[in-house]
Amino acid sequence: MVVVPWVALGSFASGVGSLYLLAQLRDHWEKPGAKWFVATIATITVWCVTYGVALLVADTTIRRALETVTWVCLVWIGYFFMGFALGYTGRTNILESRSFAALGLIPLASSILALTNPLHALLWDGFRVATVFGASAVTYTFQPLGYLVILLSMLFVSVATVLLFDTVVSYGPLYRRQAIAVGLSPIPPGVAVLTWALGLGPAINLTTLLFLPHIALDSYAFVRSGMFEFHPATRRAGERAAIDDIATPVAIVDVDGRIINLNPAAEVMLAIEKRAALTDPLDAWIEGDEFDIEAERDRLGVENGGRRHEYKIQRTELTDDSGTHLGYTVVFQDITDEIQRERRLEVLNRFLRHNVRNESVVIQARAELLAAELEGEAAEHAATIEGAVDRLVESGDKARTLSEASGDDEALEPVDLADRVADIVAGLEPEYDGSVTVAVPADLTVRTQPALLSVVVTNLVENALQHVDDAAVKVTASAEDGAVALSVSDDGPGVPDHELGVLERGRETDLNHGSGMGLWLVRWAVTTLEGDLDFDTSDGTTVTVRLPRERPVPNDPATA
Repeated sequence: MVVVPWVALGSFASGVGSLYLLAQLRDHWEKPGAKWFVATIATITVWCVTYGVALLVADTTIRRALETVTWVCLVWIGYFFMGFALGYTGRTNILESRSFAALGLIPLASSILALTNPLHALLWDGFRVATVFGASAVTYTFQPLGYLVILLSMLFVSVATVLLFDTVVSYGPLYRRQAIAVGLSPIPPGVAVLTWALGLGPAINLTTLLFLPHIALDSYAFVRSGMFEFHPATRRAGERAAIDDIATPVAIVDVDGRIINLNPAAEVMLAIEKRAALTDPLDAWIEGDEFDIEAERDRLGVENGGRRHEYKIQRTELTDDSGTHLGYTVVFQDITDEIQRERRLEVLNRFLRHNVRNESVVIQARAELLAAELEGEAAEHAATIEGAVDRLVESGDKARTLSEASGDDEALEPVDLADRVADIVAGLEPEYDGSVTVAVPADLTVRTQPALLSVVVTNLVENALQHVDDAAVKVTASAEDGAVALSVSDDGPGVPDHELGVLERGRETDLNHGSGMGLWLVRWAVTTLEGDLDFDTSDGTTVTVRLPRERPVPNDPATA
């Protein structure tokens, strides 16, 4: 009866376990780091099976050949494991670099030395077979170069382990279980290698036995925790893309304003290469306005290629977990085109305010005189001109209201809704034939922007009086679920569907447009006030505006 030594059985068991893990990896070949992980496990498989067979062989020549194979596995396993760690944690720029490829020359040269060791004995000498624990173990004297080869392989494993544990520290619980398991897995076989190489234990290499806990930890990470289902490479790539791939210039500086990093857009903005600017003050590379990292400044002019660009600056402090100030992230948002559009709108606004309005008033007055003096068809033509110009002047006034209303800058105030509606109705009702009934609770208030609220009420009431002959308009309001619902109803034919469609789409076209700017003003103002707008045309027209009753003050930490 053949008795297989327990150390050989342990080696074969590790080999079977690694084969099982390889089978589980077959569907994840394309995941980050997976190919390198497969190479690592495959190397372990060859090592375990080869060493298990070697423990059963007493022939010196065959035993020497099998020992050489285990040395080749030993020198490559660290390099493969480091490749896995780089790929899995998203450091593909290092993994695909020439420097990492050059590191592969170390295990390659070590393999050549192991295969040719009988010729030069640079790795070990004094090879002989001895029986240990009933197995055919070997003993030999390590040469200095042999120790160096083992040390370099262990160094690769150590660096890979540090990279995996860095993932735990940096990214928290999302990858914690799999990274800890894979990071701890090299420790048992690593201790066995050092014990064997330093002669601290029995004269036999027990590394393959201690691959069992290694395989168990890796299997837990892969099978139980989904090692390749959620990998840090995704998050690292996302973080890199969030800065490097965006078109907005971003600079990272230390507390003294010295450049630590620039994204490609910032390099273009400053017309420099990142390597040339690192550790230099950011202000030294900005041509245009003076930049001070400590100054509370929100706009900066930068000259590049003979053209000046205006940037909005957003500065964010960088701190560590203990709250220590480390530096700043500075984001430059190009607002050059926005400023130019604002200036063009200012010119257009002045033109509408003065030239167009003044000329329209002249035409309106002349048409009114002609309508009074002429008779018959000529008087009708003059009246038509007068009405058209009157509508043009009214549209111009509303356009100016739209451009002048400072929706974002106006302070929030508590508004007595009943008083505000009553004042607006009192000013509008005498101008039209219809009547307005107000039913707003006396104690109903809303915290909002008063000017924009007046725009909404004025245009809704005016629209109802203007488009319905002898209109009966009703204004009601009520509080509901933290909001105020204000409704304006009339008994007219209802707002045409094509005008409601324009408002719902939010834009006009040449063939599909509204008849005036009143409803546009209402829609814009309600949106700015963070409210909702609803139309009911089943029986006349009822327009309902729902506004939050208590809007928080922007940038107020107490209400944020």
